[in-house]
Amino acid sequence: MTRISQLCAILLLALATAGAQAANYAGTTFEIEMIVFSHSGGMEQSRESWPATPRLQYPEKWVDFDSTKGDSLFLSPVAPRLNNKVAALDRSGNYRVLFHKTWRQVLQQKHNSPAILISGGDTVGDHHRLEGSVTLSVSRYLHLSTDLWLNDFGNDTTRNTVNGPETGGVMLPRRPSAKVAAADEPAAPGSADSGFRASSLNSAAVPAPAYAQHVALLREERRMRSGELHYIDNPAFGVLIEVRTVEKSEE
Repeated sequence: MTRISQLCAILLLALATAGAQAANYAGTTFEIEMIVFSHSGGMEQSRESWPATPRLQYPEKWVDFDSTKGDSLFLSPVAPRLNNKVAALDRSGNYRVLFHKTWRQVLQQKHNSPAILISGGDTVGDHHRLEGSVTLSVSRYLHLSTDLWLNDFGNDTTRNTVNGPETGGVMLPRRPSAKVAAADEPAAPGSADSGFRASSLNSAAVPAPAYAQHVALLREERRMRSGELHYIDNPAFGVLIEVRTVEKSEE
């Protein structure tokens, strides 16, 4: 019994240490650099069976690279360090870089972490070739959740409504926009003033629905360590991401 009691005590101590570690990580500033690239062969060359009617949806709690918290940006831009990776992707001729940004962010545990809106590549109407969001959070480890989709608009690069439902197209969700409050209206939770933006539709001018011919999804959950370059991909597109610790003096 004594040995079992000792083992239980060790297990409880380990769990308490893990909980304290998670609490220590929460509220810490990290530097994130992310590259999203497509494979030049296109979706038709990937031999992948993409879902015909994928459920595409933006999250309710989100920030973008223009969101503010107080007098500063929620995602503070910093100089990139992975330009050599971008150059290598470009040189290969097999990939096309759609998104490359580096920013600092105070990471929280998952229930307090907003999604970051991502877009890049060519545009058709109000939509980009790359759309979706990623969420970064901390517990015992760093965690990344991706909900990204790559749009294939076919040969139509001029119209906002491409390959509608009558031809089997995939309807694309509208990217959220900041809710504009009246001057005397207090900022609501989830608004831009609180650091999280709430999605809203401008009823004065709602554009016609937009469709893509095909959509490739990249939905992954990945546990990460700081300072390591992580690679996530599927046959259509992929992500390179590195999360780095920030020294207190730098903060």
